[in-house]
Amino acid sequence: MLFSRTRFTVFLVPAALLVACGGSTSSSSPTPTPLTPAQIQARYAAAARGYNRGEAQIALTENASCDAASASVALGACQTALSGQRQLTIAYDNALRAIPFSGSAATDAGHLLGDDAAIEKLLEQAATSPAIAVIATLQQQVIALLATAATDAATLRAAIGLPAPA
Repeated sequence: MLFSRTRFTVFLVPAALLVACGGSTSSSSPTPTPLTPAQIQARYAAAARGYNRGEAQIALTENASCDAASASVALGACQTALSGQRQLTIAYDNALRAIPFSGSAATDAGHLLGDDAAIEKLLEQAATSPAIAVIATLQQQVIALLATAATDAATLRAAIGLPAPA
């Protein structure tokens, strides 16, 4: 899954003055209010919707341009689609990291993020690969990891009280 630089600067100056004047440097910041289950569900659902919407668009290009048997196979378009899929996965993972999961949901999110990190690495390799044949090999690894990630996502959804995706 943020602090504003302006906010940091505003608090840094008084702290420096207190240190210079010999005052106390400990500060008490308010404890953030935990999110409700409904807020966690809404944030997760928004992240998943954004990913799924983007993935549907990317899949069209990827299926047409990355398949060696396709009449429209094109290395450049394939690389662009794979790079887009990687960026989409990174955005989704950043959205997940911003959600304060707890208990088993935190563990499940950790598993999903771990799978996605491996997917992101393979997508980066594929997006810079010099040949469709190499991409095809990497895509087989990605497909296997996507199945695992889908299972982890379903487990996370259940842990936060969301139904399985339709």
